[in-house]
This record gives sequence, structure tokens and C-alpha cells, in this order.
Amino acid sequence: MENPIRKKINIFGKAGKIISMIIIICLLVAEGFMLVGTIVLAALPEDAVSVDIRNNTDFKVSSKYMDVEDEQIMLKLGGSEVAVGKLDNENVVKNDDGTVSIQANTPDAHFETRDAIKIMIPAMISLAAVVTALYFLRALMKAFQNCETPFADEVIRKMRNFSIALIPTMAVSMFCDGMMKMMMGGASAPFSVNFANVGFVVIIFILTAVFRYGAQLQKQADETV
Repeated sequence: MENPIRKKINIFGKAGKIISMIIIICLLVAEGFMLVGTIVLAALPEDAVSVDIRNNTDFKVSSKYMDVEDEQIMLKLGGSEVAVGKLDNENVVKNDDGTVSIQANTPDAHFETRDAIKIMIPAMISLAAVVTALYFLRALMKAFQNCETPFADEVIRKMRNFSIALIPTMAVSMFCDGMMKMMMGGASAPFSVNFANVGFVVIIFILTAVFRYGAQLQKQADETV
């Protein structure tokens, strides 16, 4: 491989290693704050903090920026209007001062200290899974930084490890996301499938297979020479 191309790959690996490490540090700091917050909430009495959401919610927006036509909420952008939603059993009132008022009926909700803890624990687990995957990504970027060729055995091994690490990370993240939504009343099952994450994992596995095939071709070419 030509030296300029190898140099670009090494620079890419170095930059990726630095960026992944910065993200890891930020997530670890966030994890620490969440852990401290969970401990503080756990030390409080169960009824120390409570939040009640009533069934009536009022939205008021100036008619300069929003309008309602045939039950469609229209957002005014410059000289045009864009539909951003549809009303469903809401009462719309246009006041004399040019304000559009939407009264939405929402179900009552009651949250206490323990409810916040039940949400924060899955969030911490999901965040820890992401940090673990990022450590494998950092190892892959380090391999790119030091490689003579992207088809080196070390690069292929690190890429394979990263792709495998994404599977439990994705599963844990989707399970925790589903648990949080279920606890907040937004889901009926403790598992939320994110097809974007599934597609990303599939793409990484395909790239790993492509690199392994490239490594085999390079070995065959070296043996022929």
C-alpha cells in the first residue's frame, strides 16, 4: 500500500481513538451523576417528592406562527404553511388577541421518588452497555492508527470483536428503553425494537466480512509474489 494512503488510515485511527475516548469520558461523567442522583433519591422517603399531571393541558401560540385548518395544525414558515399534526378530540379556540389555544385531554399521571429510580436504573444500565461498546471501538481505532494495512490480522480481529460487542449492547439498550417506556406508560412490553440500531449492527458485520475477504485476497497476492 502506498505510504500516503496508509498515513491517512493511521490519522483516521488516531482521530477516532481520541473522539471515542472523549465520548467515553463524557458518558462516564453522566453515569456518575446519574448514580449519585439515584443514591440521593433512594435515601429520600418514598413520598418525599411527587408530581401530578392532570388531564387538561393548554397550549397557546400566536396566530402569526401557527394556525388550525380542518383539524390540521399548520406551522407558518415564512410565506408558507406546513402541516405538523392532526387534532383528535381537542378544543381549538382563537382568541381576540390573535392567539391559538389548544386544549388537549391527557390521562392523569402520578409520579413519586421511587418512579424516578425505576427509570434511572435502566438508563444507567443502557449507558454502561454503550460505554462498553465504545471501548471496543477505541481498540479498533487504535489498531487502525498502528496498522501497516487495513487488512492486517489485528484490525480484522478488533473489528470482529467490536461487531460482536454491538449485539449485547443493542439488546440491553432496547430492553432498557422498553422498560423505561413501560414504566412511564408509553409501552405495553419491556422491549423496544430500534430498527436503525439493528441496521447499524448488520452493516458493521457486513464490513467485517468485507475486510476479512480483503485480507484473504491480500495474503493470496503476497503468496503469489
